[in-house]
Amino acid sequence: MNRPKYTEEFLAVIFFILGGIFIAMGLLCFIGVVRPSARSMVQIPAMLGIVYSFIGIAFCLAMLILKANAAAKKNLHKELLANGNKINGIVEKVHFQRSIQYGKESPYRIYYTYTDQGKEFHRKSYLLWEKPDYLKGDHIEVFANHLGKSTIRL
Repeated sequence: MNRPKYTEEFLAVIFFILGGIFIAMGLLCFIGVVRPSARSMVQIPAMLGIVYSFIGIAFCLAMLILKANAAAKKNLHKELLANGNKINGIVEKVHFQRSIQYGKESPYRIYYTYTDQGKEFHRKSYLLWEKPDYLKGDHIEVFANHLGKSTIRL
């Protein structure tokens, strides 16, 4: 199972599933399998199919936007590892993300702080699917650019 590295990838999977369900419901309305209920505001099956299909397409478009955002984050991560300034950071905490569950697993995140050009930055890592061997106050290697973007390598 390919576990998502960024929250956007996780959300893209959810939006893809929702989009597919709504588009399928729209198709079922068009062929007459699903009919509007008596209390429905839309009483024409074809119109209900259009509404479901439109919502499904909107979810799929949101999924594409999330995928593009995740791809940009992956590229930035690679760029920072290759060309970023290596800075010594400090782990603020290691947090178990109970709110995100993929399969039967939940990821961890490292919250860290570093100082670059006299400014202090507080950031969080990408999703980590195995518990990292860091504790609060530990030093961590941070790769940062002049725009305040950063990443870590474990």
